[in-house]
Amino acid sequence: MRERAIEQFESIFERASIPVLDIREIALRRVSLVLKGGRLDESVLKLTDYLKRRFDALVRVHRPASVAPPAAETLEDRGFEPDVQAFESTAALIGQVALAHSQLVVIPEPVDEAARVVDFDALVEGCGAPVLLLRTPIEEPAEIFRRILHSLSGDFQQTQNFAYSFTLVENGGTLRLLHAIDEHDVDAVREALQVSPDVSDAGEQNVLESLARHGERYLKAVVAASRKYPYDVNYRLELGDIVSAAQAELAAGAYGLLVVGRHEERHSRITAADYQLMHLVRDVPVLAL
Repeated sequence: MRERAIEQFESIFERASIPVLDIREIALRRVSLVLKGGRLDESVLKLTDYLKRRFDALVRVHRPASVAPPAAETLEDRGFEPDVQAFESTAALIGQVALAHSQLVVIPEPVDEAARVVDFDALVEGCGAPVLLLRTPIEEPAEIFRRILHSLSGDFQQTQNFAYSFTLVENGGTLRLLHAIDEHDVDAVREALQVSPDVSDAGEQNVLESLARHGERYLKAVVAASRKYPYDVNYRLELGDIVSAAQAELAAGAYGLLVVGRHEERHSRITAADYQLMHLVRDVPVLAL
């Protein structure tokens, strides 16, 4: 009887200690589409057309100056803006996206290095909007958003960075939050946890375990905040390398989209691990926040 009472008390305490988060979907109203005149153009046209219809978004089309503009009927049939903007450089494209106040950039990225006309890294770092990267052809755009993997690393103050994942996941779909706590994260939290830099191996393990408990509490709060939405949000917490954890998770599950990175003060912040994932993952689209 006493053990049962203790279990009930622990359960109540755990629920009470979960922070209250307010994670909101965004109104996705303005999308920029980049066409490069290659084999992936048809796929990004399909994908952007789907986003336009789903969110009633305004689509502005951009192209390198060296690439011929698409046929007018290609854009008119989909209701895209007919005025295709040509750009001479990645910096010029970033400027066009900013002037359009776009909330999302959809871009194909050929695997063949010689076919690239945009510096993708510079685009992600310089854009105020997240960038959705497509490296392989797609058939059914909606499938991309039925099962999303959102890779997290670093601290647990990333509530605003869930907005795109919450918005893009399909009704009835699944969003999995994967947070890996690496040994390198210990240095970033020593001061907050008042731990000496000369901490022993045993002490370092305690720090990692403290981080894991804090992470578990935070991720449970994210899941709790999602209950009002018509899709499933769950999480997995790992101790170890986020790149390996994300690759393993992608291999084990039929995910349609990988989300990486974070936004801080309207700028993208891509860690070394996020950068690796952006370039290593090629068989599913990647959304770089």
